[in-house]
Amino acid sequence: MKPVFVNGVRPDVPQESLAACIRETFLSASDNCAWLCEGDVVLLKPALNSPDPFPSTTHPLAISVVAGALEDRGANVVIGDQSGIEHVLHHSGGVLRGGSRANYTRSGMGSPYDPRFVSFEDGGWDTGFFHHQSQNTSSWKSGFFITTWVKKADHIICLPRVSTHSQAGATLGLKCMVGMLREDSRMEFHANGPYNNFITGSAKGSTLVSEDDGSGRFFEKIVEISDAIREKLRLNLFVATKAQTTFGPDRYGIRVGPVGLGRAWITKPDPGLVFASADPVAAEAFALTFLKDLKTAVPVFPKLAERMILYQNPNVQDLQKIPVRDHPYIRHATEIGLGGMPHEVVYADVPGAVQERLNCYLK
Repeated sequence: MKPVFVNGVRPDVPQESLAACIRETFLSASDNCAWLCEGDVVLLKPALNSPDPFPSTTHPLAISVVAGALEDRGANVVIGDQSGIEHVLHHSGGVLRGGSRANYTRSGMGSPYDPRFVSFEDGGWDTGFFHHQSQNTSSWKSGFFITTWVKKADHIICLPRVSTHSQAGATLGLKCMVGMLREDSRMEFHANGPYNNFITGSAKGSTLVSEDDGSGRFFEKIVEISDAIREKLRLNLFVATKAQTTFGPDRYGIRVGPVGLGRAWITKPDPGLVFASADPVAAEAFALTFLKDLKTAVPVFPKLAERMILYQNPNVQDLQKIPVRDHPYIRHATEIGLGGMPHEVVYADVPGAVQERLNCYLK
């Protein structure tokens, strides 16, 4: 059994103290990097869906602290992702617009000259991705294409953020893996989900097509991406000193120039939480628990705005109704053996009342 380690931090915590908390949580959940050998390649997978800053994307300290802890132990750290189709359009003819490296910089995660960062789209349509299919990916009729960095890396660490999502309801650790897919595979799973017209609209001018296979396996396809990395995934670590608790994953649901429609409500929990687990399903379940708890405190107006604009999407409406263990993310991830519900949650600096509330969601 792999515990979830949870550390509480005050909203006004200094950066140095937050960095120390992240490092402590990382080392506890990773068993002090017992799996690491000097020279190993470790791929850090952040949530870099857009150029928007945290909490729309991963907290910059999650990147720098974890990378530093690994490099101190002799690791060769690579930070990689491909932003969403609204921000990077990649097809068989190459990249039509946008770039993940530019988004890495604009989001505040790192320097434009960071040699550790790789944009998955820069690997090339045919050479940068490989085909994956197994008995655990039955929702994908022909499998999917995923970055070759999965093969190049010895270990993978996922660094998501806690956020709601206008299509999926929630975007946490499992959804974070969408950034590893080639664009045609992204189009395929989105075709099973709500509001796919926005995705197809973003793909105009490319050779990408969107065809709903009628399977209704939107969540299952998301979960099954992690089958390709299950042997190398070592840890999921969340920094949740802020969280998007309406709309998402970007700062706006629909962007119009510098502004847009459906502005995500940002919650600043007290305490904020830094948590991690070597079991991706246990980490996902705890993140979902925390998100559900935070959504209960969203003020009336932003809550009403989300309900009115996304009223046709049951994934958003059902987020609060479905028990954590019955959520499609958790249920299917458990079914294909990615992990299980938390059997132990190790709290530090989290008030007893908050612990009790979160534990109730997990029962």
